[in-house]
Amino acid sequence: MTSQIRSTSTTCSGCGSESSTVIATGQDYIYHGSADTFRYVRCDSCGHFYLNPRPDISELSLMYPANYGTFSNRFQGRANLLGRIKTIVNRKRLKGVVAHLPPGGRVLDVGCGNGELLIALHQARPDLELFGLDWHFPAETRNTLERHGVGVIEAPLEAAELPAQPFDFIIMLQLIEHLWEPEESLRRLVRALAKDGRLLIETPNTDGWDRRLFAGGAWGGYYFPRHLNLYSFERLAELLRRVGLAVESQRNLPAPLIWIYSFQGAVQARFGWKNSLTKIFGVKNIPLIAAFAFLDVAAIAMRFTTSNQQAISRKV
Repeated sequence: MTSQIRSTSTTCSGCGSESSTVIATGQDYIYHGSADTFRYVRCDSCGHFYLNPRPDISELSLMYPANYGTFSNRFQGRANLLGRIKTIVNRKRLKGVVAHLPPGGRVLDVGCGNGELLIALHQARPDLELFGLDWHFPAETRNTLERHGVGVIEAPLEAAELPAQPFDFIIMLQLIEHLWEPEESLRRLVRALAKDGRLLIETPNTDGWDRRLFAGGAWGGYYFPRHLNLYSFERLAELLRRVGLAVESQRNLPAPLIWIYSFQGAVQARFGWKNSLTKIFGVKNIPLIAAFAFLDVAAIAMRFTTSNQQAISRKV
């Protein structure tokens, strides 16, 4: 832990209220880029969960260091089993929507990271016109994407210049929770969607049954200090309707990495971040990740709410 992150107080992005109650405190248990303690609060007016105070947007490089998962080769490449599994799972989740895209359809992946999903989409549907947006692209990632014909937009979503021609499909996988201004950012994306175009969002779910086990601050969905806003089914649907989208479906998804991060946080909060137990709950422990995925699949079958959710909505 080396740096202090400059933070500022904020209000609820859901309703603008200044009144809130602290529900969790914790540290950067994953990358240890700061020694700061952060607070998650619940809005007293509308129930929205948000980080307060939150890092200033100028602190991006401290929040997302060079070894950050989607910037590095941590989840990338055919030789990386977890990377292959992640790509296969994402392709399966998108299969139904992508199959209905028109020939030559335009797709934007917001927060595309290393671009593995876009490359997989290019291989499955080479007719699609693909774009990836993220605040930073390492040179190797940019070159790989451009070699596969993917257009690269390098900027935070809040400041990005989007192409004038509308998109048929916009993807936001584990991204909305990272945004400083989620509602305004969604409005920008809605303006960039073609009529009847679809937006797919995946994001943590604060109603996940396991959050209660780690609610004091270790729950992996808090992901201090990068997750700035968190949603339940109801609050996410309300936000989507507010920006002019019709919600077509919402469903629970397995959240094995949130389980991993939860146990990492719990161990570190009690024993310190250099404790050897943290290695057991690492993202390369494939058998443990598989076990947590199976646990959540079983929970979904029993109609439990998990800590990961998907929403598909349409521009009307």
